[in-house]
Amino acid sequence: MFTVKWTPEAEEQYYKNLDFWIENNKSSTYSEKIIEEVIYMESLLIANPLIGIIVENTNNEVRRVLILTNFALYYRLKNEVIEILTFWGNKMNPKDLKF
Repeated sequence: MFTVKWTPEAEEQYYKNLDFWIENNKSSTYSEKIIEEVIYMESLLIANPLIGIIVENTNNEVRRVLILTNFALYYRLKNEVIEILTFWGNKMNPKDLKF
């Protein structure tokens, strides 16, 4: 059975995004929705780890799934581990995206 593991970088990006939306909206409602969707997506990935779209120029190692259309989780499979590499805001500069 697969397990989900976040890299420290992905975890930091995730929490920064949550904090940004709490501060920007003066409410935690949207951040709570993001959290719910991430938890749901983790459960989908555990059930079907190949669900994500393969990212070009990554030797077919990195996949992407969308969260609320505004965010993406980039991950790779290592044995029985789904390693979350990046939590990405889709309005960010794609040139800054690194794995």
